[in-house]
Amino acid sequence: MSLVLLPSAASAASGNDVSIQACGYYETQTDAYYNHCVNNPPPGVGARLQVDYDWTPFDGYECVRPGETHLGSTSDIDNAWYLSTCRFA
Repeated sequence: MSLVLLPSAASAASGNDVSIQACGYYETQTDAYYNHCVNNPPPGVGARLQVDYDWTPFDGYECVRPGETHLGSTSDIDNAWYLSTCRFA
């Protein structure tokens, strides 16, 4: 039996360092977010997401910039998935 030690949260950097935040879709008690984690992104390139809305049988699509994006309320959004890259102005 082997023991694997993981770095503790106390040893991680503080602030908005993307490398220590959750990547992808996540929720707080009230809000839905997508964190597009990418190192050295090309200018103007983001992530095309498929967004699953609670109130409609149809999904939506959104292009988000690298980093954290607030998608809306958890009462409106169930999930979001990365589909491909996209361009934004």
